[in-house]
Amino acid sequence: MRIAITGGTGFLGKYVVEYLKKENYTPIILTRKKKEIPNINCECRITDYSEKDLIDKLLDIDAVVHLAAKRGSQGRIVEFHDNEMLTQNLYEACCGINITNIVYASTISVYSDETLLPWTEIQLPKPALMYGVSKLTNENIGNIFSNKKGLNIKNLRLAHLYGFNEKNNYMINRFFRQAFHHEQLVLNAKSVAKREFLYGKDAAKAIFCSLKQSSISGTFNVGSGDALTNFEVADTINDQFGNRGNLLVMDNKANEGIDSSFMDSSKAKTKLDFSPDYTFSAAINEIYTMMKGLDDVPLLY
Repeated sequence: MRIAITGGTGFLGKYVVEYLKKENYTPIILTRKKKEIPNINCECRITDYSEKDLIDKLLDIDAVVHLAAKRGSQGRIVEFHDNEMLTQNLYEACCGINITNIVYASTISVYSDETLLPWTEIQLPKPALMYGVSKLTNENIGNIFSNKKGLNIKNLRLAHLYGFNEKNNYMINRFFRQAFHHEQLVLNAKSVAKREFLYGKDAAKAIFCSLKQSSISGTFNVGSGDALTNFEVADTINDQFGNRGNLLVMDNKANEGIDSSFMDSSKAKTKLDFSPDYTFSAAINEIYTMMKGLDDVPLLY
């Protein structure tokens, strides 16, 4: 089975490529720029993501995984319009050449109402950031193509993703590198909010499970089933990295400035036959093992 992956050179795309290869599928990466092509044993095709060019690039494809997206600065919706145009072009191209089995990577960020936790797919989404607004718009574009044009698009609302060697300074990735160097992990406030995290390998598994359900469409929450405070995240990282006890909470009276975010993923288990393979601690242990093979682990990027 030949699977085209938009955004296949990104963080999640690399996990999806490896998972599909492991399952004896043939992943084919679609990307805008030649310089983005990774050093992996996988076919890559350059596209401008116009409908005409996508038709040409997808003629021999059986199914599509749609990951490509710009994240933007969160402040202006115009920064995300390219994502919506790309999504429409992709789905129009798929209609034109009868590719009906499609998986779209959406996000937990389409939700925000803490009074409704755990979030379910039947609730009215309420994104708090423009990123979530854009993702929800793309979901709805997919729903139109599923309902009106016969595509079977699976929108996966993925929990907060993490994985190996992400080169940014988001909290969890910064903590990985600090714990690796036996630095003290610092939390600015007492941890109250609980958030649901999902290992990249489990996200890739969910996408694979969705591809196997070629005849269904709809929206599915995909999470780990565990919601953790920032303290629990930091403490687990320290434990698995051999940095136990090296954790400081700066001000127990301060507001940590984040809200709880976790979902009910029972629909994905029932309809997609998905369940995660990794606990948080097991995933962290695997990441630590892989980090030991790196030549350079900077504290900050």
